[in-house]
Order: sequence, then C-alpha cells, then structure tokens
Amino acid sequence: MTRFFLTWGLVIAGIAFVLSIDLHHPGESLCYSQRLFGLACPACGMGRAFNALLHIHLFRAVAFNPLVLPAAFFVGSLMVATLSDFIRKTNYTQRLMRFRLSKPVAILAVLVVLAVWVRNLFIY
Repeated sequence: MTRFFLTWGLVIAGIAFVLSIDLHHPGESLCYSQRLFGLACPACGMGRAFNALLHIHLFRAVAFNPLVLPAAFFVGSLMVATLSDFIRKTNYTQRLMRFRLSKPVAILAVLVVLAVWVRNLFIY
C-alpha cells in the first residue's frame, strides 16, 4: 500500500516538474555532469524530451533525447504494474524490477546509450 502511494506520488511530482520546463528557453542545465564538468551525459535533454512527449510532440521528444522512448515505456510499465499490484494484490512490480536482459540485448543497450552520449556531447 505504501509502495503504491510512494510510486504514484513520485510520478505525479515528476510530471509536474517536467511540465514546468520551458522548451523555448534553455536556461541553466539541470544536469550535474554539465554543471560540474561541462560535458553532456546520456540523459541530457531528457526533461525537455519528457515535456515534449507529455504534450504529444513525439518527433520533438526524440530530437531532444532518443532514450525518452524506452524510459517512458519503463515508467509507464512501472505505473501499470503498481496499479495492478494495488488493485489485484499481486507482485508484478517485483517481477518488473527483477527483469534481466540477455547478453546480446544488454550489449546492444550499452552501445545505444554510448551512441546517444556521443550525440549529446555534440548537441548540448
């Protein structure tokens, strides 16, 4: 019960934060890597990407950061799992958090994150 309210409270707080981001004014970066080292991280642009995704601007969201699609899928899956756990008294959230990738898929995921990181180094 507590996990349900904690998860949904964090999701609502995250959505409120993301919606407060101004897409047209870059402002100061929220990224600690950018602030401390002057280097973009693989997640740079993710706040603006989620904001664009919440406003149903799919192409703009992917342009800000292509990793927004798998991240949104994971967050959505987690939301559905916690809701299902709350209603049906099951443990789908536990199974989702213990999900393991096969070795080739994990290597591909690392390569994709590295490619996005290199892309972000030139954009941000």
